[in-house]
Amino acid sequence: MVPQILQDIAFYVGFITDLLVLVIILVILITVVAIYRKVTRALNSAGRILDNTEEIVNTVSENIVGPAAAGSSVAFGVGKIFAFLRGAKKK
Repeated sequence: MVPQILQDIAFYVGFITDLLVLVIILVILITVVAIYRKVTRALNSAGRILDNTEEIVNTVSENIVGPAAAGSSVAFGVGKIFAFLRGAKKK
């Protein structure tokens, strides 16, 4: 038979080992949750930046590029009319 003291030591060693495993699992879980929250915040921030950039590009396209393109086509048409009236020919 095994003496009682050895059984007690084995019990406490097993208990402490199980307790340490549970603490390590808890620390890993807390770390994963913290990393998940930070990554989620970063991705949400990147999404907002992309939305703002898209809005800025649309505004620039509608208010600057569109009228400039229309103005250049009008200027091209006016130039063609003046060239016709002057009698200039393409060579």
